[in-house]
Amino acid sequence: MRPSLTLLDDAALERLRAATLDVLGNTGVAFKSAAARDVLRDAGARVDKESGVVWIPPELVEATAAAAPREIVLGARDGTHDLHLDGSATYPTHDGIGAYVLDHHTFERRQATLDDLRAATLVGDALDEVGLSWYAVNPSGSVEPRLEAVLATHTLLTASGKHAQGAVLAPQDVPYVMDLAGLASPGGRWDPAHPVFSAIYCPVSPLQHEADAVEAAMALVRQRVPLSVYALPLAGATAPATLAGAIVQTNAEVLSSVVLFQLLEPGCPLVYVANAALMDMHAASYAAASPESVLMNLALAELGRSYELPILTVGFSTDAWTPGSRLGAESALMTATGLLAGADILIGMGMLNSANALCLPKLLLDAELWGACRRLERGVELDDEHLMLDLIQRVGPGGHYLSAKETSATLRAGEHWRPDLYRRVAYETWQAARPPATSPVDPLVSPAASPPDPEWDEAVERVEALLATHTPPPLPDGAQAAMADVVAAAERELPD
Repeated sequence: MRPSLTLLDDAALERLRAATLDVLGNTGVAFKSAAARDVLRDAGARVDKESGVVWIPPELVEATAAAAPREIVLGARDGTHDLHLDGSATYPTHDGIGAYVLDHHTFERRQATLDDLRAATLVGDALDEVGLSWYAVNPSGSVEPRLEAVLATHTLLTASGKHAQGAVLAPQDVPYVMDLAGLASPGGRWDPAHPVFSAIYCPVSPLQHEADAVEAAMALVRQRVPLSVYALPLAGATAPATLAGAIVQTNAEVLSSVVLFQLLEPGCPLVYVANAALMDMHAASYAAASPESVLMNLALAELGRSYELPILTVGFSTDAWTPGSRLGAESALMTATGLLAGADILIGMGMLNSANALCLPKLLLDAELWGACRRLERGVELDDEHLMLDLIQRVGPGGHYLSAKETSATLRAGEHWRPDLYRRVAYETWQAARPPATSPVDPLVSPAASPPDPEWDEAVERVEALLATHTPPPLPDGAQAAMADVVAAAERELPD
């Protein structure tokens, strides 16, 4: 018995798919790039040159979606962390591209730097639970905007041996990014069959594709770089306030990208991002971890699977500003539902404030949460070995199972999840574990009454130890110097 989550029956799924075709065929999508419009027009789409709106016929949508592969490989340069996106496993990772960092010593928020991105990538490399390296924070606090993509890609590829997924928003950045990805690849050459780098591509809600971003994505697709197509709608602001309307618009934005990229490079690897959020109208803020987001993401995951595409969705997410009870509640809800929805990639580790702020100890806490959710996913075994009827009869009424050899064998086999950071100890032991001065103050609790948080303190200590001691796998011979030359060339040549 394995738990799973579904929202849509066949009729609901078909209605959402039909509504999406209506939007693409009758409302249309604006492509700001003439090159993108030419590709679509040549395939039979109707194009308005002046407005940039493209109307995509249903048969073209269905044909191109069917051309996209269901199973793709995201290669790792270390040779041991390749990801097989085939529906058989879920890989957690960071979220991005946050603008801020919450300092885990002072609990002050500051603008993110390249050192912060390196730290997040390095800690993620050290944690077995983290499947790939995501572009967690934008290093705008220390890097010129024109160099952000190149320097971030360099950092992702050098601070971890796992697969790197970044963002390339300008066509002129693509040659430098591809040079870096090639040099970091096993053998020192870009291999489309074993891509060590992939990118996030974001349509702009509602129903738009910006020229620079889509042309950069087109350049990457031509080299068969995998893309995760990530629409960013806010229900009530940049998408309809109804959940159904936001789901349909999100699906249309993702599918319009799939159509373009499959026409450009049939069979190119694409990941369907099942994510929508809402605008909190009272606070005028982005609500990433709402129950409405859970419902929309579940529906979108089922839509993505209906097109037989790999799925990325959000887990671990929280709208909390600081560590505390809200963080735990929202992160657990998002992670459990995202995992049970059957996603291939689950993002959000280490992030606060609707993925806008990195908090390094939360990476450790999220890794612990992942262990609990994985045990939930495994469900309950119902074979004779696990029913243990013979043992129940042998022990009988009033006995106990502490000394039974089956008990120790079962525990060794992992029937019970064993927490690492979360503490199951006597109250007195927990109370004495850490001094309260090092713990965060939960904003829902009076500061005077705020208890110590040994789990948080342990996570801080482990983060500091990993940053001091962990070394990522080495690059291929000569790659480090050659990649430094690529970065230097970008610094000289990229325009302001």
